[in-house]
Amino acid sequence: MTTADIIILFQKIKRELKLKLSGVLDYCLFKLNVKVRSTFQSKKVRLYLGENLPPRIPRMIKWLKREADFTAILICHESGFTKQFANDTIDEVILYRNDWHLKRILKSFDNLELIHAFGPKSFYPDVARQFLPCTKFIYDMQDVLVIYYGKDVAIPWYQKEFPHEKNCLQLSDGLVSHGLEPIPATKIYDFKPENKRLFFPLFCDDDVFQNRPKDWALDNISIVYAGEIQGASRDKKQFGNVQFFELIETLSAQKIHFHIYPVPSSYIMFGHEYEAVAKVNPYFHIHQSVPQTQLSSELSKYHFGIIPFFKENSNLSDDKNHYSTSLKLFNFIEAGIPIIVSKEISFQHWIATRYGAGIGVDKKDLSNLSQLFQDLDYPKMIANLIEQRNKLALSKNIHRLSQFYNDILAKK
Repeated sequence: MTTADIIILFQKIKRELKLKLSGVLDYCLFKLNVKVRSTFQSKKVRLYLGENLPPRIPRMIKWLKREADFTAILICHESGFTKQFANDTIDEVILYRNDWHLKRILKSFDNLELIHAFGPKSFYPDVARQFLPCTKFIYDMQDVLVIYYGKDVAIPWYQKEFPHEKNCLQLSDGLVSHGLEPIPATKIYDFKPENKRLFFPLFCDDDVFQNRPKDWALDNISIVYAGEIQGASRDKKQFGNVQFFELIETLSAQKIHFHIYPVPSSYIMFGHEYEAVAKVNPYFHIHQSVPQTQLSSELSKYHFGIIPFFKENSNLSDDKNHYSTSLKLFNFIEAGIPIIVSKEISFQHWIATRYGAGIGVDKKDLSNLSQLFQDLDYPKMIANLIEQRNKLALSKNIHRLSQFYNDILAKK
């Protein structure tokens, strides 16, 4: 076991102990009817609730509030809240520490309009669904756990999550799906969907659109990645797609500059591993994480984004590779830069190439990118991307989610 593994294990044990001990306290306070009061008690309160805050939720809230007048309250686990993902359109943030604390918070609201819960972890959303059965419950899914490795995976916390994930997928009043993953998930869980469903891709935030001019010189090409990173010691079957040491060598050999912006929730010690590489490799650059509101501006400095996820790098299921989606795809489009995207992540490859924003590659192509660039009309590609991305703008699509809310609320 490496030092990184020991640190991660220690942090997990620390979190679990805190969860158990605080749970005893909050159980007693719940039984004594001691509530956790919100600042807002209006009838137009919409709760956005989950364990780990994904960046898609605050940007959706921002655009929804341009469609309707309501109070948006974010309820998130204290260990899963990332401030850099939030924005000032959220009226209040309430952090809970365990399921009994969450129930104390939920108990304080008398007139909720709806709960918009989000995954991928489903335990706490399912607690809220069961605790407030008369409140309209919408579940928001991007990554469905059961399709990563199937139902028989030997990862204990996955097994604990599966029953709650199935409940949320099957029993919610409405399901908002940003990708196509619920399609195979319903087959694996063996149920026929009866709830109302909305396919709503992550889309692009018009507010951060960039169109920064860039010099196109074959001896000074830059590629950027933004998202999760993992260290070399982690299990490659699970984390191989986000271990970038091989890719760094491949791009450096072609004298292509490679930049990484880690997601803010990345472990610090993994960042140190990449910093050590950057000190001796002039073609690799590791940056500090930046807030979502600044990410597009940062990414626009470079020529290409990259999503280098390939089947041989991990043991993810074919369904996961085929149906997955990620916000980084849309972040790159917002930044006005084309995407070098694996052909094996079919849905993301289809989105990128359909809207003139991508170059599809196989893994073997990564060692020959410099040759590929020689035949590329980069200015024309940029012009096409800028023209096409308006079709993916949240301003032109958010009304569909707003109407979905109205349909759910109108249903008896």
